[in-house]
Amino acid sequence: MFKAKDLMTTHVVTVTVDDTIDHAIDLMVRHRISGLIVVDREGRPVGVVSEFDLLALICEGHTEQDSVSRFMSPELFGVAEEDSWVTLVDTFREKRVRRLPALRGGKLVGIVTRHDLMGAIRDVRQQLRQKAVNRPEGRQPPRRNAEL
Repeated sequence: MFKAKDLMTTHVVTVTVDDTIDHAIDLMVRHRISGLIVVDREGRPVGVVSEFDLLALICEGHTEQDSVSRFMSPELFGVAEEDSWVTLVDTFREKRVRRLPALRGGKLVGIVTRHDLMGAIRDVRQQLRQKAVNRPEGRQPPRRNAEL
């Protein structure tokens, strides 16, 4: 069974609470990502800032030199690196977020996105289909109720 640590990206692009909006935009464009985890001076995650947040701020006339900390969402939903994929699915669905920081002892060790999870599910489904195609003649899988 997949765990967060099996799916997470360990090189996490982050911004600090003191970074500017301009810097956050540059990172998002350069790395082709839609949001950044905001960390404090000790590297602990304290919030998230998304492209949606930044588009709204710029349209409202804020300067790109404003600090990310003024506009970040302080509500951050994280997962433990040992959490199962089922927990990840539940959290993504419940919280309606795109990314979940993976934590170990309160420290950021990775990030799991919905895209990461969908890719892993796709890969497992393809492996199962391939096993079914390669099943020896005469061996049929157990019959299941069609309603399952």
